Amino acid sequence: MSPPVTDVLPDEYVPARIDPAWLAALTDDTSWRAPSHAVPTPAPFPRRETGTLADAGTAPLFDLEHATTAWFYNIRHELSDAHVNPSDMTREQHDWFSIDREVLFTREKRAIAHRGNLLRLWPAHSDVTGEYALVCAPTVRGEYRLSNVDGLLVSLSATDLPTAVRDAIVASARMNTTVLLARTIDRMYS
Repeated sequence: MSPPVTDVLPDEYVPARIDPAWLAALTDDTSWRAPSHAVPTPAPFPRRETGTLADAGTAPLFDLEHATTAWFYNIRHELSDAHVNPSDMTREQHDWFSIDREVLFTREKRAIAHRGNLLRLWPAHSDVTGEYALVCAPTVRGEYRLSNVDGLLVSLSATDLPTAVRDAIVASARMNTTVLLARTIDRMYS
């Protein structure tokens, strides 16, 4: 009798190869960059404007080139660009968002993996520890429709960096796409 479920993977799927000793040695101070970092630019999520927070400088969310650790902001599925000179939000900046019964997340961009390969790891900018999330870019281009969202923002149960990096690498391999690993710095309810 055949199994009730078969694991259907794309023909080009290659399992992620991860050195457990290297993962175990990761700390919040670790910075790493792959020698070759060509990655296609993913289709953008619906862009969340950030008002005066953007005055300090931004980069595309999946950009690998900025030297410092960046933060980004999201409400539901709307994500901002990466803010490359992050700082705590003032009350006026928070009020600019004029959100009603929503949660505004501040997230720290920690790593990007593409098809099972870690491309970049940034050191922590914040000393906040805790929740991680994966941002899986949309694959569609053109007009974005809420009824057909294929990009994901998924909270992880991992609370330590080595496990979260491993989850990002494996997810990028399994989904055959680019994945961003972020740590939740703050959440503001209104």
